[in-house]
Amino acid sequence: MAVIALQLLLSLGLLTCVASDIRRRVIEHWLIAVMTVLAGSATYWAQLPVGNALVQAGLVLMVGFILFWLGVCGAGDVKLLAAISLAVSEQWWPWMLLLTAVLGGIVALGLLLVSGLGKPEWRAMGVPYALAIAPSGGLAIWLTLLSAT
Repeated sequence: MAVIALQLLLSLGLLTCVASDIRRRVIEHWLIAVMTVLAGSATYWAQLPVGNALVQAGLVLMVGFILFWLGVCGAGDVKLLAAISLAVSEQWWPWMLLLTAVLGGIVALGLLLVSGLGKPEWRAMGVPYALAIAPSGGLAIWLTLLSAT
């Protein structure tokens, strides 16, 4: 029962991140904090090695900082991916990153097509990467929690 409640809360948090990112291209700090606490709870519940979770999140933050500095993605996207990485087992983490990259490419391509069809202000706002991070992260967390039961 607890795992279902945790999964529902994580899903609700991810949907809120997506809505915020689509609407304003910003993921609020408080929302990242809530997602980090929920992901930490999932790590505890699934009895994942905390060291591995911290290494994964740290790698995301290090690479993400470089990508942010280069203007490739936003800081909120990096922090969201790092928070999600806390709750994903090392078995599913590389697949989550791959799926996030593929979905991010699809989102960027879709945004390019839409902006070419008369909505150029959408391109100027940037790419809402939470739209790619949330489904891949949610799936990876679900698979992690499923394999822990």
